[in-house]
Amino acid sequence: MKENQVADPATQKQLMKYAEDIARLHHELKKERELPSKVDGKELKAGIERRITKKHIFIINLMVTIILSYLTIFGPTRDILLIWSHIFIVVYLSSNLFILYIPSRYFIEKTIFYYLIFFHSFMICLGMYLSGNAGTDFYLIYFLIIGLASMSTSLKYLMINTTAFAFVYGYILFQKGLLGGEMGISYSLRLPFMIIIALFFGYIVDGLIKDKSRSLKASEEKYRSLVESTDDSIYMVDKNCQYLSANSKVLSDYGLTEIQIVGKNFSDFHSPEATRKFANRVKNIFETESATQYEAYNKKLGRWVMRTLSPIEEPDTAEVKAISVVSKNISKRVEAEKELKITYNKLKEAQDQLIQTEKMAALGRLASGLAHQIRNPLEIIIMGVEFLGNTLHNKDINHEKSIEKIKQAVNRTNQIITDFLRFSRKSELKFESVDLCQLLDETIRLIEHRINVKKIKINRNYFEESIKVKADRNLLEQVFMNLLNNGIDAMSKGGEIKIKVKTGKVMHVEDKIGVRTNDYFKIGEKMIVAEIKDNGEGIPENVLPIVFEPFFTTKESGKGTGLGLSLAHLIIDRHQGVINVQSEVDKGTKFTLKLQPADN
Repeated sequence: MKENQVADPATQKQLMKYAEDIARLHHELKKERELPSKVDGKELKAGIERRITKKHIFIINLMVTIILSYLTIFGPTRDILLIWSHIFIVVYLSSNLFILYIPSRYFIEKTIFYYLIFFHSFMICLGMYLSGNAGTDFYLIYFLIIGLASMSTSLKYLMINTTAFAFVYGYILFQKGLLGGEMGISYSLRLPFMIIIALFFGYIVDGLIKDKSRSLKASEEKYRSLVESTDDSIYMVDKNCQYLSANSKVLSDYGLTEIQIVGKNFSDFHSPEATRKFANRVKNIFETESATQYEAYNKKLGRWVMRTLSPIEEPDTAEVKAISVVSKNISKRVEAEKELKITYNKLKEAQDQLIQTEKMAALGRLASGLAHQIRNPLEIIIMGVEFLGNTLHNKDINHEKSIEKIKQAVNRTNQIITDFLRFSRKSELKFESVDLCQLLDETIRLIEHRINVKKIKINRNYFEESIKVKADRNLLEQVFMNLLNNGIDAMSKGGEIKIKVKTGKVMHVEDKIGVRTNDYFKIGEKMIVAEIKDNGEGIPENVLPIVFEPFFTTKESGKGTGLGLSLAHLIIDRHQGVINVQSEVDKGTKFTLKLQPADN
């Protein structure tokens, strides 16, 4: 065809068909032979071997048909079967042409080889019958060769055995004089026929065995690559928890080779408690033959893992012979669950504090309305008591004590009403720069008499001489007064109150501290921290969540109104600050105040 000549449509169509066949064959070869991870020289060689299989089969098939055709021609054929013998020879020789037109891609599959074996077995038996050899020992030789080919695992040794057998058989025929005379050619053709038949069946059997071996090896390499490339620890143990194998992840974790770890016991790398749990599950799998999984902490590696244990059964007996273990690192998930739990608890605390704030606001509104209504009758009562005290001339000591008790009760009630009003009043705060250390010293001087009477030691720890906060001086003084008085009341036999004042930065998310819009302090901002700690009787754990509720008190009846801490909480909240309490029974209580610095 000249350079500028265009092929006719039929030729173009045929060329396209050939191109499609080649592409499809290449794809199937690649799919069959390639491992998912890489393509190496062995796979390429396997593909080449597949491509030349059709050529080999054609050559051997042609030799079989030619030899059998000669056997049929030179055999003791009866005249009645002569015409059928010729037809058989034509058909048998033509079958080689049929092989030429079978697409090469079909030689990748095993099915075509089974068809070839069946076809040739039938045609050889038919040829022996037509050649007149059906009543001779030739049939036994044929089946002997087939038996040798089917049992052979190596084509090389099969051909050596067959050649040796053909040599011995030929020598026997020679000794009996059967290689000469009219039937000499027929007997002589038996020898190459034996070799060619052995080569034909042996080649197919050898190809199937090698193909199966290559497929098995490719499958093993594929799964080994999968096991080795994973980031999970995978290993096998026996009934006694001894390692049978381990992937590279296990070896790198413990810094060992596979030879060093095989035969070692699970207890060599884990604590006794972890080994006991693992051994119990291994024993259970051998008994129940069912998989299981559980979470565990690997102390040696410092990580949480999820272990999945699965039985490995013996193919013949279906009995469990080993256990496969997949150990997945779940440390990140466990840490996330812990953080989620902490966040949930903080959210719950915030919710409780919000409810508390709403309750305090409601009580404040209630107190505002009731206080004025109660104070008027109290004034009438105190006036009546004073009138009786002035008009009674013959008063005895019991009368005087009763009148005094009434006055004390009325005064105490009036004080509660005053606290009520202060608690509910929303007066404007006068914020200014207040020296916190100086304010604390002044508050201590106001209650110095009580401190000395109770023989209480005050331990002051100011990180700086002057630490200023943004506050209403009078209200903040009242907060410190209440907290110091509570500490004094908690120590009946003397003790110590530690006061610490320092500056710091917000580092952790807490109630009203974090990144939310309505938080008083943002992460990284400056804050002033004041701590007041006593070593008194402490507060029970079940009471701590409600210490800031109005009217709650742990003091004896008549010694507290239950509004001191509620008022302190309200004042600190209005200062955009936070007050927290920590306490242990018989060890003491610590109040922590976080206040806004003066320069905010």
